[in-house]
Amino acid sequence: MPIGFLTGLGPAKAAKHVDAKAGSAQARPALEAEPRPLILVVDDDETFARSCVRVLETWGYGVETASDGSAALALARARKFDVVLTDINVPNMSGLDILRAVRERDRDIPVVLMTGGPGLDSARVAVEWGALSYLIKPLSMSQLQDVLSRAVQMHRVAQRERRILHTTAEHEREVETMRLRFDRALASMWTAFQPIVSWSKKTVIAYEALMRTTDHELRSPLEILKTAEALDEMPTLGRKMRRQVADVLRDHPNLPGVFVNLHVLDLADDDLYSPDAPLSEFAPRIHLEITERMALERIPDIRDRVAHLRRLGFRIAVDDLGEGYSGLNCFAQLEPDVVKVDMSLIRGIDTTPTKRKMVHALARLCHELETPLVAEGVETEAERNILVELGADLLQGFLFAKPGFPFPIPRL
Repeated sequence: MPIGFLTGLGPAKAAKHVDAKAGSAQARPALEAEPRPLILVVDDDETFARSCVRVLETWGYGVETASDGSAALALARARKFDVVLTDINVPNMSGLDILRAVRERDRDIPVVLMTGGPGLDSARVAVEWGALSYLIKPLSMSQLQDVLSRAVQMHRVAQRERRILHTTAEHEREVETMRLRFDRALASMWTAFQPIVSWSKKTVIAYEALMRTTDHELRSPLEILKTAEALDEMPTLGRKMRRQVADVLRDHPNLPGVFVNLHVLDLADDDLYSPDAPLSEFAPRIHLEITERMALERIPDIRDRVAHLRRLGFRIAVDDLGEGYSGLNCFAQLEPDVVKVDMSLIRGIDTTPTKRKMVHALARLCHELETPLVAEGVETEAERNILVELGADLLQGFLFAKPGFPFPIPRL
């Protein structure tokens, strides 16, 4: 038997009543910022269902209908609805059974029950299974609009919270996996050394300490550094590296000197400036080689910190001179004791006139400033010969020796 929306009005009059108000802000839910909410209407009264579709679409909702419980559950499995609006008495399955089935599958979808014959038992079950509302037919138009608007808002909020929780949980799992990898890489970390040679004197003047690990996932130093940055573990990584170098220096007191790489974030670690830190004992034999120069602005008192390191006895080196503005700006800021020429300028310098001119200019600048220059990444005799002609005597690269442990003997 058809039941009107408004008391005393049939469905056609109710739809017409809503159409007249459709343009008002009060009648149309303010949901334009998100996709149109989708309502599943379950009722075996075809006239009532058609009226529902007309009215709800006028309010800006998308609507799907089902005339029995089985069809309703099939639609609920296939589509993502914002609200289920169901009569309690429908074929194949009651509205209460639909409520239970929907709740077992998705606890967030609001279910609104309708009935023309309210009963205490059905109301009790509705509350027990979490029905949002229990509406009595004929429906009050304002009550229905209020209930649906509130239901959609609740569902959207619940979805956002679930997405946030899922994203947070996913992020936490990723961080935990990253931390396990970092811990394994840290546990298997060791220090390789590569000689820096004076070609004219045919001797080793220092070694560069290079981070290595036997871990199979974080294999390269760059991967380890990126992971340490992501986990805010740069102090842990830097301290271990410096401690390992100090252990080697303690066992090899005759080493000529060691270049130790510093990430810019290491400069913010107070342990670096402690006289009791492991590496401070060997400060006069250490060049702290600053990498990642683009982040220098992250250390506001960089000049004071570098001055402090010099007072401890450390000397300062800057790598990759010639790699654009950041390298030259770092040179001017830090006034290093040694600079290293960017490897990209060394590769193929024997066949590239522009590179030769640039390295020649840098070598002349360093000579005028009385700052030793090291050309790293030398791989061929042709590159070596051109560098020597241009005034670069301090050389480093695979041509002489690959990094290894304890101390590779260079080919000179």
